[in-house]
Amino acid sequence: MTSHSPALPILFIGGGNMAQAIVTGMCQADAGDTRYDIAIVEPDETCRGLLAQKWGGAVRLYASIAEMQVSPLQAPAWIVLAVKPQQAQEALTPVRAALPSWATAPTLLSVAAGLTIASLTRWSGIEAVVRTMPNTPAMVQQGVTGAYAVPALSEAARLQADAMLGRLGAVVWVEEEVRLDAVTALSGSGPAYVFYFLEAFAAAGASLGLPKKDSETLALQTLKGAIALLEQTQEPPAVLRTKVTSKGGTTAAALAVLEKSPGLMGLMQSALTAAHQRAQEMAKDYAA
Repeated sequence: MTSHSPALPILFIGGGNMAQAIVTGMCQADAGDTRYDIAIVEPDETCRGLLAQKWGGAVRLYASIAEMQVSPLQAPAWIVLAVKPQQAQEALTPVRAALPSWATAPTLLSVAAGLTIASLTRWSGIEAVVRTMPNTPAMVQQGVTGAYAVPALSEAARLQADAMLGRLGAVVWVEEEVRLDAVTALSGSGPAYVFYFLEAFAAAGASLGLPKKDSETLALQTLKGAIALLEQTQEPPAVLRTKVTSKGGTTAAALAVLEKSPGLMGLMQSALTAAHQRAQEMAKDYAA
């Protein structure tokens, strides 16, 4: 007979898209050896109703921390903060009040963009914090999440965080909290750049006389196929680009335009620099 370790109690504050993506991964049959005891605090009644329809009795739903406290629920090992940044302080204030009633302090994992660990600790009273920056493809378990943990976090807790975030896709740990601003600029905002590129790519094809729908199909499948080739060959993008580019051919003609000053490389550098600066400004605004 197989013995199971006790389920890991997780409390989600907020039941929006990112919380749902993590919980969906946790509820999957192939989630692995770790079992989760999941509760969600979601003040919006309509949202709670939708979550109840989605998961039934697999997840317990509460309108507030206070309601949760009067229920026969063990203290959470983890609290996942999954609200909008501007709602975080209000959402964490009841957590700070509840801490004395819990036998052990939970670890806090934040998926709220731009909130520093200093602010999260000040609002929640929790010192063991993991700050993350996931992106929207996490909603289909194809995302990538940048993560930073306070140095004092135990290796066991770090592995648990890695397992939770792994439900969303790939995980990249950074060694300094400030690097999360660069993660925000690159992968956090990155899906929008890809969508914009596809818009422009398909529109350019249509301008050459292709039907709009055909141009969109060709553009999307070209992108998907190029990524699949990149993943399967594991060759650097520059090498694969060279293989497609015949001297004096059509690809070379197009790339010559993309390389004109400031060129695609220069434009991407400027774009990410702007996003990085804005991420830094927003972090300061939220900390104020």
